[in-house]
Amino acid sequence: MAADIDKIKEILLLKSSTKQLVYRNSKQAFDVFKSEVKLIVDSIYPQVNVIDKNIEISVLEKTPFEFHLKFSGDTLVFMMHTNVFDFDKEHPLKKTKYLHKNSLRAFCGMIQVYNFLSDTIKYNREADAGFMVARFYINFENHFYLEGEKPISYLYNDFENQVFDSNAAKKIILESISFTLNFDLVAPSFNDMQMITLEQKNQMSYSSGIPTSKTLGFSVPNENIDNY
Repeated sequence: MAADIDKIKEILLLKSSTKQLVYRNSKQAFDVFKSEVKLIVDSIYPQVNVIDKNIEISVLEKTPFEFHLKFSGDTLVFMMHTNVFDFDKEHPLKKTKYLHKNSLRAFCGMIQVYNFLSDTIKYNREADAGFMVARFYINFENHFYLEGEKPISYLYNDFENQVFDSNAAKKIILESISFTLNFDLVAPSFNDMQMITLEQKNQMSYSSGIPTSKTLGFSVPNENIDNY
């Protein structure tokens, strides 16, 4: 069927208005995460500091869309994507009644949580890999869905009934911290590090260490992406 002005106007008003609302919900959720992280730090840090003053727990705001939660040797990086996403057609959520009843519910903002070693950020070791701990989606109805490593993946997978609030943010943050603290750095294999080039040696000296990660890194599946 040929496109016409009225049809384009209808789609533009419906989709774009929905995506603008999704963006606002996503930014509001991101700010709630940031506020809850600050409350957690204010609660934990004095208790830890009394026992060991060398343990650093802090929050650093990098941009309006990124902040860092540092706790000793680990840093959780919270990043909000400024675009709005749809789920891949093969995603299990696409088969739910909740999305079948209203396809606009599939448009979501995204907040990602990565774990980096604190030294990776401190020394700007660009070859180091981070590890995705959780990925948070929120739609125009303020319903949300969480993907992540176990047990985080079991926390919030009822997209139809989950409405985001500060309690959910706090639980996601605490579970992310707990997962990270129990996910330790493993030394590279001796055979993998037996030979290095002079360039690699110079890079190690410059960045205070070999390229490092808790695992071999992460991969992010392809998704359908729409600008809001």
